[in-house]
Amino acid sequence: MICNIVKLLIKVSIISNKNINFVPNLSQNNMAKDINRLKIVLAEQKKTNKWLAEQLNKDQATISKWCTNKTQPNLETFCQISKVLGVPMDSLINDSELNLI
Repeated sequence: MICNIVKLLIKVSIISNKNINFVPNLSQNNMAKDINRLKIVLAEQKKTNKWLAEQLNKDQATISKWCTNKTQPNLETFCQISKVLGVPMDSLINDSELNLI
């Protein structure tokens, strides 16, 4: 269900020629928040950053930045990560840090 929403958002983004970011621009004060749970999920599955980088055809440094919450993957990539790891997309998100309504 969530991946279908992501696909719709991506299509809208492409049609409107606007970039839809999963995470809004964060100030330096908020950067320390753990928005995603990627590092935790990888550890639970005994998978490494290197393994995920290979699966997604991404650089290991990029995966490392995601795991430390220095940067965040876009929506399409979150959907790919959930499929590769075989987990629901919402299990990759720490929604308490996003203050979602």
